[in-house]
Amino acid sequence: MPPSLAPSDPTGPAAAAAGDARGAGLAAAGLMEAGPEPAASARRRRFFGLGVPRQRTDRLNRHVTPLITLISLLAAAAALALAIVPPASYFLAGLSHAQGALEGRTGRLALEISRLSWRLYEPGGLQGLQLALGSPEIEGGLEQRRILTPDGRVLVRSGPPEALQGPLLTRRALVYGDAQAMAEVEVTRSIRGLVQETVLIGLLCGGLGLICWLLLRLLPVRLLDQALSRAAYLAAHDTLTGLSNRAAFQEKLAEELLRANRDGGGVALLCLDLDRFKEVNDTLGHGAGDALLRETARRLGQGLRANDSLARLGGDEFAIIQTSAPQPEGAASLAERLLGLLAPPYDLNGTQLTLGVSIGIALSKAGQTPAELIHDADVATVQAKQDSRGSFHFFAPEMNARLQERRALEQDLRRAVAREQFRVDYQPLMDLRSGRIAGAEALLRWHRPGHGPVPPDIFIAIAEETGLILPLGAWVLTAACHQAARWPAPLVVAVNVSPIQFRHGDFCDTVEAVLRASGLAPERLELEITESLLLQDTEAVLATLARLRALGVRIAMDDFGAGHTSLAYLRRFAFDKIKIDRSFVQGMEEDANALAIIRSVVQLSRTLNIRANAEGVETPEQAEILRQEGYAEAQGYHFGRPVPPEQFAALHLLPPGSHPPPPGHHVPPLAPARAAGE
Repeated sequence: MPPSLAPSDPTGPAAAAAGDARGAGLAAAGLMEAGPEPAASARRRRFFGLGVPRQRTDRLNRHVTPLITLISLLAAAAALALAIVPPASYFLAGLSHAQGALEGRTGRLALEISRLSWRLYEPGGLQGLQLALGSPEIEGGLEQRRILTPDGRVLVRSGPPEALQGPLLTRRALVYGDAQAMAEVEVTRSIRGLVQETVLIGLLCGGLGLICWLLLRLLPVRLLDQALSRAAYLAAHDTLTGLSNRAAFQEKLAEELLRANRDGGGVALLCLDLDRFKEVNDTLGHGAGDALLRETARRLGQGLRANDSLARLGGDEFAIIQTSAPQPEGAASLAERLLGLLAPPYDLNGTQLTLGVSIGIALSKAGQTPAELIHDADVATVQAKQDSRGSFHFFAPEMNARLQERRALEQDLRRAVAREQFRVDYQPLMDLRSGRIAGAEALLRWHRPGHGPVPPDIFIAIAEETGLILPLGAWVLTAACHQAARWPAPLVVAVNVSPIQFRHGDFCDTVEAVLRASGLAPERLELEITESLLLQDTEAVLATLARLRALGVRIAMDDFGAGHTSLAYLRRFAFDKIKIDRSFVQGMEEDANALAIIRSVVQLSRTLNIRANAEGVETPEQAEILRQEGYAEAQGYHFGRPVPPEQFAALHLLPPGSHPPPPGHHVPPLAPARAAGE
């Protein structure tokens, strides 16, 4: 994927530095229109879609704004507390200490001078009091002491000659002599140093407070911005592929239809559905399915123009909005281009897999709603899958009738499962060497009430899509085993197994229980599986095959040669039989290449000691060619058509003139329907 198309995570540094939380979050999700976009941004918007639905964004913003305000207030409160509380505490503690120390010194001086009070009124007595007050350098020159008369006249003074620098603290104490106040001691101290220290601490705490505010304000907002960006991204994008999701796609479609109705243009909607994707999930696992979807998204992105929009609607469904193109030529050209991009094989953990895509195209009409246009494209997609997988179809009104018929068919199929409206016919398997019957293949038939017989390839495909194949397949297996138990040994019965049925966890238990209940010998049961089941020799597949082999059940590969890597499967598991696809048998008389393949397969079967079966034999000439080439077994209309069990017994098992016994065998009822993947 080119770097410009790579899914970008909006939680990185670019989104985090966007500034305002709301604006940054929306810009990272591609919602704000702020002038022309750079080329890389335009390509990303083309690839991923427009962004978050605006209603969700508005609701998000309404909840975010009070949260950002609260974060700002809390950050400011914390910053102010850090800037004010430490210096204020330091100043108050220093002031309290200075006041206490000053009061103590004043009291001690007053007491000492009281003992010398007799010197107050004697000649030369004041000099002794001067000594009692101390030298001018006391307390670092920051304190001044004086003795005052009761009327306020200074008797003695000690301290620096210049005036003390404020702010000042002053304390006074009385001097007593002969039980009466004779003077007063005054001590004054400058606390300018404490104030300067407090200012320095305040500046430091103010810087820390600013840093705290920046961290508490910007960091949570930045994290919130990243969370909003991520939320906006997830609200508008599919997390697996990085494409727009259904909600963003529907808003984009509504905008384009509104613009087309206003300007007189047109919109083409292409819905894409991968063929056999469920089969990939069932056989290779969901990890391979996810890798397939990511690779599909990458390839689809390569085929779009700058103004096309691509989205993943869910599962294996993709959709493209095409505008500013002549229609229907533009949509047809785009569909052909996409089919070409998806045609090369996918490499899924070493497994080469080719998948097609069915594309339904709907062209907008005046006044059409997004829901109506999507419905039309879905109908066209269903028609493309039914008619020819790996193709595209334009919507036509008559397709609605076919879609309704398909839905009615599914409803009738569900009722048929509940009411057991099925039967099992049997087609003979002929031993070409002896000319005798070797067994029969059990084939499910459904007579739809009011409509008649439904081709198996139609209703079985629907049963696989809906999960009805699980109870239906178990019922067929039960009916076939009970019927075969009434046949003479060693006739075998062959039963087709769906990949979904085979992948179900209790399949081996079901086979074992059916054999035990019917009394059929395990070696007389042959299970036919298709190559689609063996896309990868996973441990689960090999373990199930090994367990079935341990039971004694035979395993046959059906439609051999119709896939891509059949020879690799033969090397990885020892099959009991390979059934060559009917297309080679029907063309071997006119096509030398088909005859060469017929010969190669039988030679391969001899080398690997595997029984070879040829399907679709319709003429005696085909049967003779196959016998001469060495095929051991064949089936087809030449030997017998599929018929009910009583008629099969009368035609192939009983001597001429005999009458078949009445059908008295018991077939257990159909199990309740379960969803696929249960």
